[in-house]
Amino acid sequence: MTKSPIIFGIIGKKLYLTILLALIMILVDVKNIIPKGNSVTLINSICGSIIEMISVFIPHIFKFKGKSTTSSRKCNKIIFKNYFVLFLTIALNFGLDKIFSYFEFDSIYFDSMWISLCFQMIFYFLLSLIILKTKYYIHNIISSILFCLFTVITDLISENFKDFKLSGFLSLIKYLFDDLQFCYIKYMIDRKYHSYWNILFFTGLFYFIIDIIYFIIIIIIDPYNNSIFNTIRKAKEKYFIVINVLLSAIFEFYLKTLITLLILEYFSFNHALISYVLSMIVVNLINIIYNYALHKMHLFFLIPAIFQILSLLFFLEILEFNFCNLNFNTKRNIMIREKKEMLLRNYSDASDIEIDKDFYIKNQEEEKNLELYDITRDSDEKDNDDEN
Repeated sequence: MTKSPIIFGIIGKKLYLTILLALIMILVDVKNIIPKGNSVTLINSICGSIIEMISVFIPHIFKFKGKSTTSSRKCNKIIFKNYFVLFLTIALNFGLDKIFSYFEFDSIYFDSMWISLCFQMIFYFLLSLIILKTKYYIHNIISSILFCLFTVITDLISENFKDFKLSGFLSLIKYLFDDLQFCYIKYMIDRKYHSYWNILFFTGLFYFIIDIIYFIIIIIIDPYNNSIFNTIRKAKEKYFIVINVLLSAIFEFYLKTLITLLILEYFSFNHALISYVLSMIVVNLINIIYNYALHKMHLFFLIPAIFQILSLLFFLEILEFNFCNLNFNTKRNIMIREKKEMLLRNYSDASDIEIDKDFYIKNQEEEKNLELYDITRDSDEKDNDDEN
């Protein structure tokens, strides 16, 4: 086997989805160049939910095939239960957002900190152990510790702890329920074989119902001076509201959700952390360049950020530690061992079995036959010598 201390693991063909999600997240942040005060988040969410519901027809139009076995089934108690639990997770997330905004918790500042990614990894790590029964090994633990360590270093360089308030830790509850929602969706895809298109439709439907109920409550409480109508009236340029609705509905609510579901279909939510890290790097670079004279020393955040990506790649087994047997339980080596055992059973008559370019198996049975042949030959030659 190669002696390099670092080798490539399994690189999925759909890994480009993480780059695509990062680009969408960057565009979502860049759209904030539209003057503030011209965006109505509730209307953006309603329009995004409508697009999510309409997109359920896409797989039927383009004849997409997936691994779902529930698409053609009629609704039964199990399917109803699965989507009802999904509705509860969405309702909890929505409720927490409104509670934070009502009590003016400083969760937005915490969202811009690198350490938020650390908590997202930890929460999904724990939830996947309970819900998905995921097995983690020593190389996963080491790389996750390194990832969390580099997030703290990056925040220290960026001086993000300078104005941080302890109330920001309350937003960790929101991260916990976010990860719970993603983990449960992964459970629905992998264990219950629900189509991600169906999940996208019901996600849009549930948010649409909740948003409409919230919209009606706002109108009933104050029909004239509510926050929605005031924002529309105070907007100096009304077309900015339309642009914001289109950009938010398409990119922030629809495409971002769709690509995240695709990542959950082929990988796990931990792969989405690649997108979060890449988008945060780009957004921070833009902010530093825009205020270069004031924040030029913050450019050093790139050093731990690069190591942060590397540690995440080791955690996801895209890269592997090839020393101290740390990669013994990686997916690639587990698959090689399984293939090795299968080939030993199926091709017991073959002389050499090639598992990988670095692995060859000698047929032990043939070696025994050769040894028996040599012993028999030696015995015959000895008898011939005795006769002579």
